[in-house]
Amino acid sequence: MKSRSGVRQQGVAMVVALILLTVLALIGIYGAATGSLELRMSRNMQDAYDSFQSAEAGVAAVVGLARLGPDPFVGVDKDAPLDGLDDDPLLQLNDGPDSVTASVELILLGAVCPRSELASSTDLIVCDHYRVEAEHVGENARATVDQGVVKSVIGNATL
Repeated sequence: MKSRSGVRQQGVAMVVALILLTVLALIGIYGAATGSLELRMSRNMQDAYDSFQSAEAGVAAVVGLARLGPDPFVGVDKDAPLDGLDDDPLLQLNDGPDSVTASVELILLGAVCPRSELASSTDLIVCDHYRVEAEHVGENARATVDQGVVKSVIGNATL
């Protein structure tokens, strides 16, 4: 026959086991919540990186038009230099080409170029300064990229 102290010891063991199970359950719940939060953070960072890269692609596409397409740097502002192109350079974007808007703003027309004084053609060449801006608006993120462009132009307007 068991004594009363043996019954008490079995009851204490059950209480200790229940406390340990509760602690382990709380640790598991905390781990699941932390993992879910980290997954959301990682998804948000990926969306931000994708949006930034799409905006950079918009700037690169506009700058590339100076060589391959209709030159957007012609001494005036252009609100949508990529519209109406036969071969849209932004077709490969994840969100499609319509997710990026680009513009070219003329900042300074006919300025002195940063050239060496020893150059013989310094008085024949002027520089136009532009600001190229591209904005990507995605489903979960938005990014804007600006880039300055200097275009050398032969023929000084002040001569």
